[in-house]
Amino acid sequence: MSENPPTCIEHIDQERFGTSLNFDFIGLLAVRRRGLRNGNWRRLSLVDRGLFRCAMWVARVRGGIANWKLLAKVLSVFLKLLESHSTRIWIEGKARAEELKRRFEDRRLFDWAPQARGWLTEKCFVFYLGLGYA
Repeated sequence: MSENPPTCIEHIDQERFGTSLNFDFIGLLAVRRRGLRNGNWRRLSLVDRGLFRCAMWVARVRGGIANWKLLAKVLSVFLKLLESHSTRIWIEGKARAEELKRRFEDRRLFDWAPQARGWLTEKCFVFYLGLGYA
């Protein structure tokens, strides 16, 4: 008897964040505490903070979030709170690598230096590019 494969949210939960992705009051409170500990709460805009507090109130009063629009917006704040420093470095590095790739293609650099394309996809180099911007 095989079990069902994990859903996308369960996969994100296990590998990326190491915490539960529950949108009940207890889950949102745990995410807010983690965001306070790692400093991401202060990086949020006032609108995002207010939205998250509103979602916590809705989850406490009603037992969970049923509105899909609110759930989608809260999920984006949820993921911002759970980011780690290395995740931010990785995101900045990928953005910088994409920008360099576009510039190099415009200047036809890959015609005479094809190994540069491999550098822009290498994990260590992308992380190094992100160190200067995160």
